[in-house]
Amino acid sequence: MDPPLLEVTNLSWSVVNTAILHDINFAIKPGQFIGLLGPNGAGKSSLLRCLYRYTKPGCGEVIFAGKNIWQLSADEYAKQVAVVLQETPSQFNLSLYDVVSLGLTPHKSLFSSTTKKDQQIIFQAIEQVGLSHHLQQSFDSLSGGEKQRALIARSIVQSPQLLIMDEPTSHLDIKYQIQLMELAKSLNVTVLASFHDLNLAASMCDGLLVLKQGRLVASGSPEQVITEKMLSEVFGVCAEVSPHPQSQQLHKVVPRITYFYGYEAGVNHV
Repeated sequence: MDPPLLEVTNLSWSVVNTAILHDINFAIKPGQFIGLLGPNGAGKSSLLRCLYRYTKPGCGEVIFAGKNIWQLSADEYAKQVAVVLQETPSQFNLSLYDVVSLGLTPHKSLFSSTTKKDQQIIFQAIEQVGLSHHLQQSFDSLSGGEKQRALIARSIVQSPQLLIMDEPTSHLDIKYQIQLMELAKSLNVTVLASFHDLNLAASMCDGLLVLKQGRLVASGSPEQVITEKMLSEVFGVCAEVSPHPQSQQLHKVVPRITYFYGYEAGVNHV
């Protein structure tokens, strides 16, 4: 059995004596696509920040490929872990090509030049995300979906073992949400992504982690995690969970959530 690529043990984090994350434990195997779920304020972004070294947890360990991430240099970790965030930062009129080429940064010395092989890797990554026709366009002029695809291309160039994504689809139209996650899934790297859309997470992910008030309250396959009881207790919604119509085609049980309405009117759902 392969050892975990990422293992989190007893992780807790507080701000000014206010506990944000409480005693979190989980492991992710190489090649898995794992979704992180939870209502607003549950601690999803806080947890991911601890994993990509933006925040150091108050206690507990994050082990990546057998090593504590805080014992690795920033350059070493950046070579192996790529991050795509919800908000796309301004790139000060850099072209799409220039932004994607930043994926090389962890692998290059300060004054080294871009080789022909590097250029080929950049062009291939841009083609892989379907943006070849925007090669020299300003990054800031791209649409939201195009920016996120460009950042995934940057991650491809970075050649990580782990891709962390913090709700990268939250501002995108449905079509581009699906396309972006299918693209991430096609990269054949380990992915940990937080989601707002539970149906999208259920269909894309091999496993799910659910946070509530900074605690990990559920983990397992989508079929195990997406239950009417969990949706009620964690998200406070009434819903029916049934197999997705494509489950047979996908050769796995994909849960589909159908939400009930009428909360303001006090409708009693059975």
